[in-house]
Amino acid sequence: MPKERKAELLKLLKKTRQKPLNGQSLAEHFHVTRQIIVQDIALLRADGATILSTNRGYVYKEQESSPYVHRLFKVKHDTEAIESELLAIVDNGGRVQNIQIDHPVYGEIQTLVKLTCRRDVQHFLEQIHQADFRPLSSLTDGVHYHLVEAEKPTRPRLYRRRPQQIRVFSERRLNEKSTTRLCGALFSFFRGMPFP
Repeated sequence: MPKERKAELLKLLKKTRQKPLNGQSLAEHFHVTRQIIVQDIALLRADGATILSTNRGYVYKEQESSPYVHRLFKVKHDTEAIESELLAIVDNGGRVQNIQIDHPVYGEIQTLVKLTCRRDVQHFLEQIHQADFRPLSSLTDGVHYHLVEAEKPTRPRLYRRRPQQIRVFSERRLNEKSTTRLCGALFSFFRGMPFP
């Protein structure tokens, strides 16, 4: 049933591309909870479907031929590791598209950040330090996701420095307790190699 529902959900989103469909109406349509819809959307995204979350609902965006690849990373750390995490991504050619959490009550909550270089990261950190800041991940004990974008590799890249170790859960290991270093996941991602 879940596979059939996911396929039907994707078909429905493609059919109504121009009109956002909110999670509650989708939940009612499929006779499930809104949280189940949020999980199905996350799985469809992990399978490569370009589904955008807007303030009015979900929208399917037709995939264009893009020179970029995307990968969703699940990470867990405290506030002190924000800088090293973001620098590890941008220093290796990645662009942090968003920060999102899967809240047990409110479902998926995300904010776009579009961090592409060290200057963007520093500006983001300055905003953190100037405000009464609590990270979005504080609602989920530090667990959050980043959608990372990178150019499709055309040749192997040389890396000048290795990012600081940060604990990360690969999207292929969401249900396992084992963790890996972010640098290993990033190196595999940016070189276009499969990540075990």
